Amino acid sequence: MRRALASLLVALAVLPVAAAGAERDAAVVEAVQRGDTPALREALAAFAQAESLDAAAEAFAVAVTALPRNRAFRARFDAALAGATARGRRGPDYLFVCVPGWLYLSNPESGADLARPRSVLAAFGYDTRLAQIDENGTVEANAAALADELVQLAASGRRIVLVSTSKAGPETHLALDRLERSGDAAHIVAWVNIGGLINGTPRADWWREWPQRWRATVGFAFLGRSTDSIESMTTAVRRARTPELRLPAGVLVVNYIGAPRAAEVSARGQDDYAALVAWGPNDGLTLLADALVPQGITVVEPGLDHFFAAPDLDRRIAALAQAVMGALEEQR
Repeated sequence: MRRALASLLVALAVLPVAAAGAERDAAVVEAVQRGDTPALREALAAFAQAESLDAAAEAFAVAVTALPRNRAFRARFDAALAGATARGRRGPDYLFVCVPGWLYLSNPESGADLARPRSVLAAFGYDTRLAQIDENGTVEANAAALADELVQLAASGRRIVLVSTSKAGPETHLALDRLERSGDAAHIVAWVNIGGLINGTPRADWWREWPQRWRATVGFAFLGRSTDSIESMTTAVRRARTPELRLPAGVLVVNYIGAPRAAEVSARGQDDYAALVAWGPNDGLTLLADALVPQGITVVEPGLDHFFAAPDLDRRIAALAQAVMGALEEQR
């Protein structure tokens, strides 16, 4: 009798905890389904505080992957990764325009120059071009330069697939908005957003505070550079601007993002990951919720962070390209 009573008391005590956990899961799922970035950011932060960062990252990955459009594309990607499908049509009618990240010339070790994806794409026979943007330009200035370059490329008659990484994410997003509003986006067929700082990063916020701001100003001045690019990556600036942006109709948008557990963050990402934990699960440079373009398809890579240091990275790049090209060919 005593044991039965004790078991009942334990069960009753667990019920509120289980209910709270279900509510947290539901909040993440609903925010993902609505494409509501602020609500998703809030739900993930609450989840991490109540349980753990790892649990919140897992809930994010599960909720995002469960969306039908994401599940279907993930199956296509996994099939390509396993070598179960043939390579897509490569023809001369496609051009991959790679938009590099911050300080891609000064710090290519970060992968910001997209040299590896460009090499893999070239090996598959695709034509690639590195967008001509300022490595330390503001998001707004680089977006304008990118938009102008893309207008010029329209004369080639080729279908353009944009590939951006990190800071180039919001730059590409803003450039597409400019092209949509000017009616010059007809030749853009896809955008692959790799770990984009779509809604900025709290790390940029931190660098705008004292005394970091003074250190950055002095350090950049010594190199003959401005810190305006950091200001343009702050969450206040990007979160205010992003909801206003429009994507051209018919452009296939694919988010490719990492969602690591704490123990899986690379050495390069550990310091920034730790600095962001107060805001919730992150990829080692930005919050998971802030890396998404909600209207797009999303492939989440559990275990990888912002720098995608996977031993089979080349195979993943090839599989992602194949999945994108397969989806584009289906649309034709």
